[in-house]
Amino acid sequence: MESRNTLFHDAVIDFLPDATLVIDREGSVIAWNRAMEALTGVPAESMLGRGNYEYALPFYKKRRPILIDLVFMPEAEIERLYDIVERNGDTLVVDIFIPDFRPGGIYLWAKASPLYDTNGTIIGAIETVRDITDRKRDEQEILRSRRSLADIISFLPDATFAIDQNGVVITWNREMEALTGIPAKAMLGKGNYEYALPFYRERRPMLADLILLPAADLEHLYTHVQRVGDTLFVDTFISNLRGTSGRYFWAKASPLYDAEGTISGAIETIRDITERREMEARLARSDAELQIAAELQKSFMPETIPQITGFDIAARTVMAKEVGGDFFDVIPFEIITLERGTLGLLIADVSGKGVPAALFMALCRIVVRVNALWHRDPAKAIYDSNNIITEDAKSGMFVTLFFGALSENDRTLSYVNAGHNPPVVFRSGDETLEELLPTGIVLGAMQNREYSSRTLSIGSGDVIVMYTDGVTEAINAKEELFGEDRLNTILKENARLSAEEILDRILVAVEEFSGDMPQFDDITLLVVKGI
Repeated sequence: MESRNTLFHDAVIDFLPDATLVIDREGSVIAWNRAMEALTGVPAESMLGRGNYEYALPFYKKRRPILIDLVFMPEAEIERLYDIVERNGDTLVVDIFIPDFRPGGIYLWAKASPLYDTNGTIIGAIETVRDITDRKRDEQEILRSRRSLADIISFLPDATFAIDQNGVVITWNREMEALTGIPAKAMLGKGNYEYALPFYRERRPMLADLILLPAADLEHLYTHVQRVGDTLFVDTFISNLRGTSGRYFWAKASPLYDAEGTISGAIETIRDITERREMEARLARSDAELQIAAELQKSFMPETIPQITGFDIAARTVMAKEVGGDFFDVIPFEIITLERGTLGLLIADVSGKGVPAALFMALCRIVVRVNALWHRDPAKAIYDSNNIITEDAKSGMFVTLFFGALSENDRTLSYVNAGHNPPVVFRSGDETLEELLPTGIVLGAMQNREYSSRTLSIGSGDVIVMYTDGVTEAINAKEELFGEDRLNTILKENARLSAEEILDRILVAVEEFSGDMPQFDDITLLVVKGI
């Protein structure tokens, strides 16, 4: 009967899936199963009955105790000599790497237990060995990947943290430490919404937690969250954050997947966008101010051009931005007891751009218009205008200006050129050109500067083109200037046309010349043609 039991036990051990050996109390091998033969390459017939640690040779290339031998040692001796061995009752378990077992080494899991006779006396020991190299390699690769991912996340420029499926923090990068003031070591491994405390001072779900919600619940509960694919986005304001009145944040959360494609957690990136929001608010205010300034500037431009007998007049301004410093005016003198049939013609260019230039332009226009209606002599009008503007020009701004009084009675233009681009005059009789050169300095630079008036006659077919430097200083892709020569050529070629058509031809020529180059300066034209 005992022989049959022994045969039965040997058969069971032989067919165990894990490599297994059994030794008696004297350390002689009494069982060496097929899986052990396959693992070590040593047949059972060569090992059965052998002692003196013969069974260690296939593993360590030398005779030495292995796990099965520790079963016979006292517990105190095991703990003193083998700190990597785990004891579960009377069973010993170990994970071990053996570098010389085969090229590249081998990772083994082993379990050894005592064998007892019917009286409870230890008569031997049994050890089961399992090759776990592939599993260990996979674990190491996963660990390396996690460390690599952790290193990458740690150096991301945005504050980033990740949680597992149970809401436990597994990553908390340097930027998150800087943003919250909480070091990673104090946050890693924490759950129960611990990561929300630095932001909200209470435990509550954050965007990463919403990743773990079903899509239907998310859309029902969080309407302000935007979903793009499996990624969630949100802009939010968090008040009373770390001693501030509040900060604006942009956040993005995405799921983390395991090897089977199952969601195993979530990662959230947080960016402080307070400065951007504040800039957007400033830009919005600026846009509103620009719109007001543009409307103000537009209100100062004549909606229709007054006309007098014997002349065709056209004028237009093309702003480089919403508002600018160019302006023109056509002033009917009939509103006071001056000669009827007289118009004041004004074209000017304020230094600077934007709202300050627009406001300075408004000041200059009003001052010149009032003085032009008060003085018959343009030089006196501009003299007084300059003194008033210079007194108020505390920002260092100035204006170039051409002002003239056009009379239908004697067909003359009496003018002052205060440092402005010289208007060009086309004479239809001999098709020659002349320039109306400066007769004084710019307005706003110095007080009590003298200006002189000059007068020219305008015959039928003669054309005067007044312009700002946005025309002649327009550039093309080669950084060439449009220049006075091109302007003069266009004037000569189109002098037979109406004032409006001449103006259009000039603007079209400037646009075609500039091509794709942006308009850098305002363009203003005022064309007078004798008829």
